[in-house]
Amino acid sequence: MCRAAIAALALAAVSGGSACDIGRDAIRRHRDPGALVVAQPADVLALDPVRVTDIESIEVGELLFEGLVQLAPGTTDIEPSLATTWEVTPDARRWTFHLRAGVRFHDGTPLDAAAVAFSFARLIEPANPSYVGAGADYWRGLLREVATVTARDPATVDIVMRRPYAPLLGELAQFPIVSPTAVAKWGDAFEKHPVGSGPFSFEAWEVGEQVVVRRFPGYWGPKPALDRIVFRVVVDARQRLVDLESGSVDLAAAILPDERSFVELHPDLLLHRAPGDDVSYLAFNTQRPPFDDVRVRRALNFAINKEPIVKLAFQGLAVAADGPLPPAMWGSHAAKIRYTYDPEAAKTLLAAAARDGHFDPNKTYKLYAPTTPRPYLPEPERVARFLQAAFEHVGLHTELVLQPYPVHRAAVQGGEHDLCLFGWIGDTGDPDNFLYVLFDGDNAHPGEAQNVAFYANRHVDELLAQAQATADQPTRSALYAEVQDQLATDAPWVPIAHSDLVIAGRAEVQGVVISPLGHPVYALMHRVERVEKSDR
Repeated sequence: MCRAAIAALALAAVSGGSACDIGRDAIRRHRDPGALVVAQPADVLALDPVRVTDIESIEVGELLFEGLVQLAPGTTDIEPSLATTWEVTPDARRWTFHLRAGVRFHDGTPLDAAAVAFSFARLIEPANPSYVGAGADYWRGLLREVATVTARDPATVDIVMRRPYAPLLGELAQFPIVSPTAVAKWGDAFEKHPVGSGPFSFEAWEVGEQVVVRRFPGYWGPKPALDRIVFRVVVDARQRLVDLESGSVDLAAAILPDERSFVELHPDLLLHRAPGDDVSYLAFNTQRPPFDDVRVRRALNFAINKEPIVKLAFQGLAVAADGPLPPAMWGSHAAKIRYTYDPEAAKTLLAAAARDGHFDPNKTYKLYAPTTPRPYLPEPERVARFLQAAFEHVGLHTELVLQPYPVHRAAVQGGEHDLCLFGWIGDTGDPDNFLYVLFDGDNAHPGEAQNVAFYANRHVDELLAQAQATADQPTRSALYAEVQDQLATDAPWVPIAHSDLVIAGRAEVQGVVISPLGHPVYALMHRVERVEKSDR
């Protein structure tokens, strides 16, 4: 039997459909070769990047908007973008950026220093008429040390910091420069009518169905090979695979781990993978009993055997996590306290907490988990049920609260959970984007919390502030090591895994590079003609 027939039978097995689909060749023949269709498990939440942290929204936003600098494709190395050069004063307080000449936004507005200053003002100046309030706390937190952004002249921008701030360049690579004209026109509706200067411009958003972007003919840089990209919402994982095999989509995100072998066997499909800059974790709501007691948190760290989770829920495409930072990231540190799988130690700690009245073994606690696959968590419900069984084994009862990602995210950021399964993909390649964002008290405000453990430790906050204020990487690494030791002591989380990033695609789609941020770099992709081979 040929590989195509084997693949067809495998598809029939996973999809419940027929192995013979006479419409597949017709679909491929009538597809627009200039359009790329991407099947996503969830819709975007908004198209103004300062209002979102979900991967689907960021993925589209990066095509529409650009920063002063950017990450080199497939890396976290900084390179020029809207600014061609920059300087910083010896005290690391004043940064000067020299803008690229001739850049225009998608609406024809020239990109100048005033537009750059405006893009910052809408985040950091509450008196600004275009101030973005709700939904922007993440970016406002990252920019909190920015004192002023001014246009020295049309081509020169000065950024003055309140104090030296080492993570700045990495954050500027993700911070979107927007068209002031479009913001003035659309107001709060700008998040549904985005206008940037990126290689693609916004065409349409059918909420819950798809987002369409098209190549921007006036782009200053190399022109993408693709005319249009359609991000189609296909909630069911098996349907994403069926659509990919039929040729109705070109790329499929969040393929289930046990379906990846089908992609690898199929002669018309390719599996693209890269190490992820991410972590999946179980967070305790440290402001709620019994998780305000460190013994209970440590007990549940001992209760979890991560290796079966990596093997079964990730199909080996991950490594068990000992801490929050990916192992390959600078600053990653093996903490002095490590939690091996030890259910007897877990039972002992829970019994001690129960004797003191700090743990009620008869109570059931709510464990929140998403049902939507994420790059850092391809089978979230499976992992959640594994955790539930592990906790039951040591004497802690949980009730699962399973919800689609947008609902889950809102719930845990609001602090509704006792425990929650969640994850993070780094935006900047800097440890600060993990440790400050996920553990500092600044980010534990209910409603828009990124610190969903609601963890509060003043010493950790001080160490993180010190690390931000020095440009010397060895000094920063030493400070981050101390932070990671304290986190292991306090145990606000159970770190679960650092995953590989995986996306499945048609073989004729070439130039697929996966960003450490968790998605392909679409501007590099192109389609090639393939000669159909007969099976006979």
